[in-house]
Amino acid sequence: MRTSSLVFVLAVALLLVPAVGCGGTGQTVVCYTSVDQQYAEPVFDAYETQSGIHVLVVYDTEAAKTTGLVNRLVAEQERPVCDVFWNNETTQMSVLAQQDILRKLPEGADQGILPAYRDPDGLWAGHAARFRVLLVNTNVLRGPTPSSVLDMVSPAYPRGSVGMAMPLFGTTAANAAALYSVLGEARARAFFQQVSSSGVRIVDGNATVRDLVGQGVLTWGITDSDDALVAVKRGDPVSVVVPDQDGMGTLVIPSSVALIRGGPHKEEADGLTRYLLSADVETMLMQEGYCQLSTRRERGIAPLTGRSVKGMDVDPHSVQLSLATARADLASIFGQ
Repeated sequence: MRTSSLVFVLAVALLLVPAVGCGGTGQTVVCYTSVDQQYAEPVFDAYETQSGIHVLVVYDTEAAKTTGLVNRLVAEQERPVCDVFWNNETTQMSVLAQQDILRKLPEGADQGILPAYRDPDGLWAGHAARFRVLLVNTNVLRGPTPSSVLDMVSPAYPRGSVGMAMPLFGTTAANAAALYSVLGEARARAFFQQVSSSGVRIVDGNATVRDLVGQGVLTWGITDSDDALVAVKRGDPVSVVVPDQDGMGTLVIPSSVALIRGGPHKEEADGLTRYLLSADVETMLMQEGYCQLSTRRERGIAPLTGRSVKGMDVDPHSVQLSLATARADLASIFGQ
């Protein structure tokens, strides 16, 4: 669903609520989500069937994942339209919390979720985690198999044969900010300058990286575990490497759910939030292939590799603190 005209979409959809709302209750809740529609839609459909409440959904675009919806929430702060924000990562939740856009989760909504994936002030909780991986085309790889995100700048791979999404948006932006936090500003800045100068191909999203690697246009690239799983399932000639397992670890990326302060449907929003954060929904998303790790278990086993995943030793707040510096550097480096 395109979201170029939110007012128009909401106006039309709200007029249709009495006709399409399940169970004929006429109740509605508005959810903005950066979770891919193919995974989110079955979850919303199940909730509508179960609750009788119509979920009016606004999806983000692939190229501007998360950032577009966060900007929209900030712009609407004085007159909120959204009730629930279901994000595909956690870093931007800290941005919204700092601007007082979020309200506390209903009591018990985050029950069973590990403390590392919960906001200490109870404003959001993480679930259904993915992680960053290297996707390698085994037919075209010449030279060593990469083992670290830092290998993107290795001279072992020809110019233009390695790819990543634009690091100003979505999970790639979170990964860049995490590298700033772990490596330090100077080293991270120098790395991304090398990424630019060494000819790493910058594309418009993680799914594009996946497809170009699967087609052999790229030898390898960095993407998310859910995208890599799609390539594996469709039989692309690829292998999956969880990077930096002998060093800093890879970035683990939970999805997250928060309530919007002043949202127009408070009770319905509380109900949807409890549902989205439930163990049943996390299991559903894992079965669909969206997530590969649970936020209810320490260092889970990744189905892509059969091994436990060592995550980066960072938290959303530290990543958020690095985000502004990383974004300013990367906008300059990549000409945005």
